Amino acid sequence: MEHAARGPRIQNLKYWKIEMIRIVWRFRAKPHRQQDFLNAYSWKGKWAKLFGRSAEYQGTLLLQDAAEPLGYLVIDRWEKLDSYPRFRQLFAPDYERLDQECEELTDEETYLGMFKDEPA
Repeated sequence: MEHAARGPRIQNLKYWKIEMIRIVWRFRAKPHRQQDFLNAYSWKGKWAKLFGRSAEYQGTLLLQDAAEPLGYLVIDRWEKLDSYPRFRQLFAPDYERLDQECEELTDEETYLGMFKDEPA
C-alpha cells in the first residue's frame, strides 16, 4: 500500500543547502564561578534561553578545554549570516543586561569570529 507524501519532495539533495553560521567565543571561567559559568553558557543556559527567542537560533555547543579545565569554547549556531545581528538589534536591552551580569563569571572573553560551512 502506498502512502501520500507528507510535504514537498526533494528530488536532488545535492542542491538542497542550509546556510549555517557559527559564532565562536573563547572564555576562561573564574575558578570560584565555574558552575555559574556553566549555568549561563551551556546549551540550556541563560544565553541559550535568551537566543531561543529568535526562530533563527539553532543551538549552542559548549566545549571544555581538555588541557585547561577553566578554558571553554562557546559555539552559537544561527540560521543565516544576518540572524545574529538582527537578534542583537531586536533584543539589545536584554542582551546587554545579561552580558553585564556574566562579566563577573570570567577572567577572559575573546570573540574568535563568525564562521560558515565550507562550500559544497
